Amino acid sequence: MEKELFSKPNYFKYPVIIFCGLGLALASLMGKISPFGTVFISCMNGTDCLSAFAGTALGYLLRGDFVAAVPTVAAGAAICVIRIFFVRSKGVAGRLVSGGLAGAAVLLTNIITVSGASDIFLSFAFGLIAAISCYTFLGISEKLKKEEKIFSGKNSELLPAGVTLIFITASFTDLSFGIFNLGEIISGTITLAAAYRFRLSGGVSVGVLCALGMAIGSGTFAYAALAFSAGALTASLTASKGRIPMAAAFLLSSAFLGALLGMDRTMLSFIADMLVASVIFMALPLNKIMTGIRPRVSAASDGLSAEVFAGRLELVGNTVGELRYAVEKTAETLDSTVNNDFSDIYNSACDSICKNCRFNMKCWGEEYNDSVRMMNGFIKILRRGEKLTSDDFTGAISARCEKKERLCECINKKYDDFVSVGQMNRRVKEMRNVLTKQLDNTERLFNSIAEEFGKDVTYNTEASLKVGRLLERCGLVSPRAAVKTVDENMIIEAYGEGELACTAEELGDMLIELLQKEFDLPCVLEFGKRVRITAFQRAEYGIKSASCQYSRRKESANGDFLTACVDGKGNYYSIISDGMGSGTRARIDSAFACGLLTKFLESGVGVEASIEMLNTALMVKSLDESFATLDVCQVDLYTGKTTLYKAGGADTFVRSGKKVTRIKGSGLPVGVSGTLSLSAQSFAAGEDDVIIMTTDGADLSEQWIEQAFLKDSCGNMEELVKTVAGAARFNCEKGREDDISIVALQLKK
Repeated sequence: MEKELFSKPNYFKYPVIIFCGLGLALASLMGKISPFGTVFISCMNGTDCLSAFAGTALGYLLRGDFVAAVPTVAAGAAICVIRIFFVRSKGVAGRLVSGGLAGAAVLLTNIITVSGASDIFLSFAFGLIAAISCYTFLGISEKLKKEEKIFSGKNSELLPAGVTLIFITASFTDLSFGIFNLGEIISGTITLAAAYRFRLSGGVSVGVLCALGMAIGSGTFAYAALAFSAGALTASLTASKGRIPMAAAFLLSSAFLGALLGMDRTMLSFIADMLVASVIFMALPLNKIMTGIRPRVSAASDGLSAEVFAGRLELVGNTVGELRYAVEKTAETLDSTVNNDFSDIYNSACDSICKNCRFNMKCWGEEYNDSVRMMNGFIKILRRGEKLTSDDFTGAISARCEKKERLCECINKKYDDFVSVGQMNRRVKEMRNVLTKQLDNTERLFNSIAEEFGKDVTYNTEASLKVGRLLERCGLVSPRAAVKTVDENMIIEAYGEGELACTAEELGDMLIELLQKEFDLPCVLEFGKRVRITAFQRAEYGIKSASCQYSRRKESANGDFLTACVDGKGNYYSIISDGMGSGTRARIDSAFACGLLTKFLESGVGVEASIEMLNTALMVKSLDESFATLDVCQVDLYTGKTTLYKAGGADTFVRSGKKVTRIKGSGLPVGVSGTLSLSAQSFAAGEDDVIIMTTDGADLSEQWIEQAFLKDSCGNMEELVKTVAGAARFNCEKGREDDISIVALQLKK
């Protein structure tokens, strides 16, 4: 939220304004009344303007020259009235009007008392100085209120600011209190602060300008101004060491050069003023004062930061990929150690039962082949799900063996253990495959985000600050916004805490007014206690859509689910999912698929990566089979490029002109296999082209679609989908009815 200066009742404010006006009115420039008192009034509004007028009027009267003061006081009163009742505009226009008003007032009050050509020249010079100074002060005030950078490094800002600094320093140099000179103290404090914040360039520039102002204000300070410039240079060179070393270097170098130039009363006063300025500088809370005064950050540095962040994301993605590789290699090693040989079952059983039998050497020595042949025959019995009994023994071993019951019991138990271990290993292998697939998808996700950050994007820092302040006014706590330009289109992405105090439509209107660009409806996404807001510059196309659904039975729920979303980058998505079967269970699976996929897309994840993650999520969603077909239509609203993604989805029909084209579905539904079978087809859609998406319950042909368009030549989308759905229901064979869902999309400029 914009912080208005003195926005709350503050009784301390008015005495401060009166005191400042008094000081400016007492100041002189080149032997005449300083124009900055009039400038001060021109920079104020409302009751602040009245306070400024009261202070300057008192100052002019205290000067003792009532004849010279009357025109100036009258001009100040006129400006006060005009500022309060007529000139209220802000921005460049308001600054120009106020500057022109101040310049004209100063020119008139000086020109009526001229006595020679030089006075005429000074009158015009004072008027120009007043106009430039008023324009500069108002610009700085507006930027402070908006928490923007005061100086961006442009010559159009630095030149008037430099002129203002020179002459305001010259004005204050005329004010002395004992041995202390107000102009020198202010100059020293400002120069040290500039050197501290901007180092060499800022300290030297401000120091030279202040020294020039001191020399103009009083010829007796010419040598002091030279010493002051040397102090500014040494302070700038030692700025990195901290405030105390800076102040010490500034004071010592100024005093040393001053002593070399001649130590008189003026130079002693100068050294005393520099000491006071150094003390004030060390006491000031500069970190708070200068939060808005920052060196210009170029778009290149913003891009560099984005590239660094993209590199970090790519590194994280590669790390996840290495983890997936490690899991796969470990799994291969573990699988190689698993013994799936059935002979281990009867060998271990016979070792424990037959080792003390008196016929051991007979059965497992002389008749080894017959015994192994009989044991291998047990495999068929066990695999049929039957239990071994003593009746299953054959040959000589059947008549000889005295421990058939015990041996059967042992083999049955070991086979059960063998089956349980095999099932567990298969389940572990399935989960391991899901894990590695999830890691693979996560790697792709990080890399896709890194690729997005690595694109040629221009970030608008000033616009980002404006949007952040707007969102704060709309109720969000600590909002952070990024405004970027991609392919000449402005995109806004912002995050904050709390709840928006306005609708998305109202926010869109405010963004249009703030940034002077047309935006589509912002997308507001809540997650936890935070809010994500995305908005993109109004695209070339819009989407007109309609849908119609018929359940398999009137009393049952439709197993299909339809949804649509926008990803904040100018991509529109229409999604259809058909759950396994029909009714409530199918509805749960299709709703789960659409809901999760929408979350991914709205979060900025790419389509293929989103569907991959959805696929593995459905695989582990429940112990029962859980899968659903997926049909996604992605439309780039800037270009009209359309891509159809199908995972077991039904056919889609595209009407362009009078021609209808069928795009067949392919692949397996999501949730069936760890390896996703996804097809994608792209084409360029134009204005008035219609895309009809269907589920597998709708058995249609190009001829039926063409007839539907002939019946609905007026372009009523609602009637169109009802006609198509009715045709699909009519075509269903009796006893083979299924849920039917039809979605129609039309591109409109």
